[in-house]
Amino acid sequence: MTTDIDLNEQIYHLRHLGDDFMALHDRVRGLAAAPGTETLRQLAPLVLKSQELVGKVLLSLSALDGSPYAAVIGSRQSLRGLGGLVADASQASWDLAQALAVNPLDGIGFGGPSHDEDNIRNARHARDAPEMAGHLGDAAWDLNVGAASCHQLATGIGHDLERALPTTRQALQGISPTHYEALTSLAKGGATMQTRDRGSTIVLTPDHTLITIATFQSLDKRGLVHLDTSIPLHQGRGITVTAEGHRALAQHRARTGATTVPAAASTAAAATMPTVAVKREVRR
Repeated sequence: MTTDIDLNEQIYHLRHLGDDFMALHDRVRGLAAAPGTETLRQLAPLVLKSQELVGKVLLSLSALDGSPYAAVIGSRQSLRGLGGLVADASQASWDLAQALAVNPLDGIGFGGPSHDEDNIRNARHARDAPEMAGHLGDAAWDLNVGAASCHQLATGIGHDLERALPTTRQALQGISPTHYEALTSLAKGGATMQTRDRGSTIVLTPDHTLITIATFQSLDKRGLVHLDTSIPLHQGRGITVTAEGHRALAQHRARTGATTVPAAASTAAAATMPTVAVKREVRR
């Protein structure tokens, strides 16, 4: 994990993103799709807005994948759901772009203007209007799915964090501000335990935070840190923060508003939350 992430803020962001999907859905549904230059003028900002939604979903996916949430049971399904949401937003953007592409504009062909130009223009409009409407309908459908997915994912992530609370709360009984300071420092990565002169054992951290052996043992007993005992102590045994430790830091920050530090990578836990899934219609 390499990113400082406020999980509560990410949940709020997803809910707000769902509102953005629905707002664009309503704009697409309300579009008067008569072929011609006026429709191009109306479609252009909608295409740009859809591409903006793709970018926002990608940012949420990257943020959560690099956060302590990735160590929470159920996170795998949520991350996969966010990947699907990227596809939904991209599909909606593609459909809007296709509607723009097939929209017949009033240019002049290579052969020059025809004596029957008005009839030709009307025939082109009548031919292309159904295809335009089809693309707009598909875009609206994808945006509606995206809006529902955002709210489902936000709710699911919140439930994942709530389910993680009982185990973490038990592990955190008796944890003091000094313990949190030590855990925050260890989460930066690169900490070691090793012997020094006269056989004394010390904990070395990247930011030189003083961590006593008693404090380390207290964290270790609660399963919040892991010591690599496969390496001789005099060479320096690596210390990492466990998934439980990362959850503890995330919840400590949510509770106190404290700022977390970039954390070292940890293994994502097994997933149990149902995947956000919505059956797609068969496209034409």
